[in-house]
Amino acid sequence: MAMKLSRLQRHCNRLGLAALACGAGALLERLRPGTIGDGMAGVLTGLAFVGGAIWLAMRLMPRWWRDMVEDDYESPAGRAYRREMLPGMVLYVAAVFGSSYLIRRGIDSVPLRACVAVLPGLGLSWVTVAMVRYVRRVDELVRRIELESLGIAGLVVAQLYLVGGLLQLARVIAVPAAMAMIWVFPLLCLGYAVAKFFVRRHYR
Repeated sequence: MAMKLSRLQRHCNRLGLAALACGAGALLERLRPGTIGDGMAGVLTGLAFVGGAIWLAMRLMPRWWRDMVEDDYESPAGRAYRREMLPGMVLYVAAVFGSSYLIRRGIDSVPLRACVAVLPGLGLSWVTVAMVRYVRRVDELVRRIELESLGIAGLVVAQLYLVGGLLQLARVIAVPAAMAMIWVFPLLCLGYAVAKFFVRRHYR
């Protein structure tokens, strides 16, 4: 008899499909340049990378880690976090597509173009507030794990960007500035997930 999937596993499967769709959209820009624009392709690539990494982690990580994640997911704090975070993610995705469409159509006013370009940041700000509220709700041990994971991820990503900047100055690599900045948030998310695995193992 087939094993019934938990709510987290079902949601991870949907995330994997969404990551696949984002990757297909980014690939379309590579095959037919100008279809969605480089900025949008970079955003979709980042979303595909993070979503795919989360889906893969749920398949490869040991059972003790999956059990802990499922416990957090079903906890009152976890459910409240998802309720608060989801509108921000919807706003972020809608703003990414909307702002990219408007900018491709052309906006002459520089201040107006700047306002349209940063609209996705409103969604991320919403998610950030939801994350802060989640950290304040959990017990002391979980809060310590979350803060250590975020701190380690921030330090690692900062060092990676410093090294990348030095290589750029030395003309060893040539990465467009817009693409490099767009990748900051996805790399922080990935670094947080990786760091949390090791921090949680430390506190087992």
